[in-house]
Amino acid sequence: MLCLEPDYLEDFFCDGQRCGAQCCRLWTVFVDEKTYEKYQQLPQEKGRDILNRLVQGEEGQSPWAWDFGEKKVCHFLREDCLCGIQREFGEDYLGNTCAIYPRKQVAIGGSFQRSLSLSCPLAAELAIFRDTPVSFQWRERKILRPEGWQELACQQGEEGVAASCLLLQDTGLNILQLKLPLLERLSSLLSYLNEADQAVEAGDFEQLLHLSDEYSHGKGQREEVLNWDLEAHFPGLREALALPEGQNHHLQALHKIKTEGTLPPLELLLENILVSEYFVELFPCTLGGTLSHNGRAFLALALLYRDAIEQAAGDSSQTLYSITRLSTLLGHDKDWQETLARNV
Repeated sequence: MLCLEPDYLEDFFCDGQRCGAQCCRLWTVFVDEKTYEKYQQLPQEKGRDILNRLVQGEEGQSPWAWDFGEKKVCHFLREDCLCGIQREFGEDYLGNTCAIYPRKQVAIGGSFQRSLSLSCPLAAELAIFRDTPVSFQWRERKILRPEGWQELACQQGEEGVAASCLLLQDTGLNILQLKLPLLERLSSLLSYLNEADQAVEAGDFEQLLHLSDEYSHGKGQREEVLNWDLEAHFPGLREALALPEGQNHHLQALHKIKTEGTLPPLELLLENILVSEYFVELFPCTLGGTLSHNGRAFLALALLYRDAIEQAAGDSSQTLYSITRLSTLLGHDKDWQETLARNV
């Protein structure tokens, strides 16, 4: 099928030896039913060793999950940070979580998208250590794990919702890549989402198309405030986020990795982070509530990223670590997401 994806996705290669297999430590890693059945069909001794390492999963997620034990590390992670199951039996014997992450696959109506979560340092490295803006391309892909797709507005009668979501996403990406100072682009994005809210509420898709054309070409209105500051415009947000961040055990698996990447100028670095996050996290339809509320949350996220990058003071490894840390919270911590949504 044809999939829309960021240009850097094709260059991604999972290499646990480089990152220390961070996603094989301290995470809850689910195993789907089809993979479980494959384990049952393995020779008795080998199959028993694998099946004994499984525990009951979570409702709404998957029926099985790996038991990482007291060390909180996957039993099948080898000393060379490669997967023992994959090395012995092949990728087909990995559960969907292990086989797909950090890729994300989404069907919006009849449109298909693939992306990479920046919570993976090797994915984030591809997105940020570049001297050109991220672009998006349609590529023909053979889909090997169709059950691993997230679906949005794919039911009969939801065609209008899907078309609106795709238009909102596309316009937001266009605004974020306008040839304007980044804070002006963020102000323009807020104004667009405020106006889009009114069009969506009125069921006026023609007006939504008009707004998309206007804002995509930099002709829309902008919020009066351009000098956005986290403490001034979102007072108390950082303190509120500290609690769920402190309780997130996934972050304990993260560490700085060596990188030879050269950081681009701050504006381009932030643009590529925000464009990637807007796409992979399905803004402005990800946090519930109004479009403008999603826009304010995204603005707050942009300021959090800016502050984290500035605190890294040009250190490439520290910058990469800060980005993966924030992306882990945004993409994998519902408490953190909900706290962000409540305090903007």
